[in-house]
Amino acid sequence: MEGAHLILFWLALVAYGAEAGFRLAGVAPASMGKSPVFVGVLLHAAFLGIRWGLSGHAPMAGLFESLTVFSFCCAVAGLILCRSEETAAAWKPLSILVLLPQAGAALIDKRMTPLYPALDTPWFASHVGLSFLGYGFFAAGLSLGIVYLRSGGDAVYRAAGRSALYGFSAFSAGMVCGGIWAYYAWGSYWIWTPKEIWSVIVWIYFATLTHLKFIPAQEGWPGWTKRLEMGATAAGYGVVLLTFLGVSLLLRSSHSF
Repeated sequence: MEGAHLILFWLALVAYGAEAGFRLAGVAPASMGKSPVFVGVLLHAAFLGIRWGLSGHAPMAGLFESLTVFSFCCAVAGLILCRSEETAAAWKPLSILVLLPQAGAALIDKRMTPLYPALDTPWFASHVGLSFLGYGFFAAGLSLGIVYLRSGGDAVYRAAGRSALYGFSAFSAGMVCGGIWAYYAWGSYWIWTPKEIWSVIVWIYFATLTHLKFIPAQEGWPGWTKRLEMGATAAGYGVVLLTFLGVSLLLRSSHSF
């Protein structure tokens, strides 16, 4: 069963690849419920659930599991925010953002390993899961921001705004859970690792972005325009990638990913 459950991983990868291929070819499904990405999410959820049961812990430890959960959360966020006909164009870039982490995970050692004792707590699953869900919404925000900058559209603008709000909310909850976890694991809510510092940068960025929505949109520089807001929403994904991959790969931290 330990090796067989990986079949679901590969099938999810195929489904995500099919979604990306269709979208890049200009072929859209009749509805999201009949799309390859929807099938991929179901397969992916089954894979993660079985892996959780086999390993005895949330499948969010190490680079392989981090990448595949990242892919799953991007797909889920897209299904939540990009269901309508007006926002369907966002799936063209978003399908690539869903596919790439899963494809990257396919190249990495997939063996299950036991958790460090400090990670063996429900706060670990809550912290990491909510953080990745926030990342997924930020990825959807990048895609929606790109579509708005190219084509406009009120529905796209509203969905992009929700992506920042939902992502910020999930990421904030994840940070709270992470602080509680750190207290029980190391006796301190905050230990000034590079990952934690960059997480605060992500939090401040999107906190600022969500609050700037209360400023009435104005046309023309230097006013806070809708296009400027959408550009900032899209750019936020770069800050997320720096935190998720850049810090983990380039700097030493108590966080692996």
